Amino acid sequence: MAGTLKVGLIGCGNVVDYGHRPALLALKDVELVALADITPARRLIGKAWFRLRERQLYADYRQLLALPEVEAVVVAVPQKFRPRIVLDAFAAGKHVLSEKPLSNVPAVAAQLVAAARHSGLQLAMTHNYHFLPEYQKLKQLLSQGLIGAVRVLTLHFLGVIDYPGAAEYQADWRHTLAAGGGVLMDMIHAVYLAEWLAGAPAQQVMAFVDALQYAGREPVIEDLALLQIAFPRAYAAIHMGWGAGVGGLDISGSDGHIRLRYKQHQSGGFNQPIELYSVDSDWRRSDHAIPNLDTHEANIARSFTQLWADFRDAIREGRAPIAPAAAGARALEIVLGAYASAVCGRVISLPLAAADPVYQKGIAGIAELEAWAGSKTKAAGLFGLRA
Repeated sequence: MAGTLKVGLIGCGNVVDYGHRPALLALKDVELVALADITPARRLIGKAWFRLRERQLYADYRQLLALPEVEAVVVAVPQKFRPRIVLDAFAAGKHVLSEKPLSNVPAVAAQLVAAARHSGLQLAMTHNYHFLPEYQKLKQLLSQGLIGAVRVLTLHFLGVIDYPGAAEYQADWRHTLAAGGGVLMDMIHAVYLAEWLAGAPAQQVMAFVDALQYAGREPVIEDLALLQIAFPRAYAAIHMGWGAGVGGLDISGSDGHIRLRYKQHQSGGFNQPIELYSVDSDWRRSDHAIPNLDTHEANIARSFTQLWADFRDAIREGRAPIAPAAAGARALEIVLGAYASAVCGRVISLPLAAADPVYQKGIAGIAELEAWAGSKTKAAGLFGLRA
């Protein structure tokens, strides 16, 4: 496919401002030609951002999908609405770039993966952390065998900033059951990064999930998740929390280890990386330069631009994008497997069984599990559970 890729935007929330907007304005051969949002105020904001005309704005996304000039769409609505839109986009012959997670329900995510395969259309995930310079550098060092075989990855995301959603829609929607989970679902970036750096799909997950920082209200989703993931030849630990806490990444290998730290010790994606070094098996340290060391806002914007360029090229070349829908579906199962583990008090095998209520219903299926008496998740009353 040659020429300019004409796209439609469905959903105009905050992620569009800091991510999709700079990408779409930077790429000269990708053009936004239509925008749909159910909120009039957000349509007007999008109109100004992209210098659109009134006739390019739609309250009903189906009107956007009916436009023959639109070749691809980005779906940036809250996750519970994404599956229907993705399926309608395929029916209209449009390629799709979906915000993460792909769905709240693994069974539905699997249906979307199958629908993309049968349609012959692209379904890519907005896994933009693949394109942040520090993670690209890490992947390069691991691929070169710098520290030998990867054994243990520890991803510290305990300083995730709890940004609200768009006020014109619903600022606190990420703190409701409709979000499908709390901080771990919101920052599923760490989950797909762990799989990407480990180089293989996960086989098992176990976790503690709790709510510690809610003041004066009863939470329904978590603000803290501590999980361990088993891969075929490696392990990962993810420490995730909204609030103030340590950030960075440590990787231990058969011949050394790597450490990554951020400015003010914050979590990845919320500040600039300032230190990346490796230590070999003889305890000799080597410092590694991080390309494009810029403000974190600039790095995020650049990551979206590179993600969009990869999506464009995947369409033109008929190849898989760097973050295909199947990767999004696997990340979703890890998150929901972690929630199930926290409730049941045991290791959860992956992929989830088709008959598993969590596979079929997402967090709505948690209530059907036999809860462990010592479950912190149940004691906190999360996911509709009652202590």
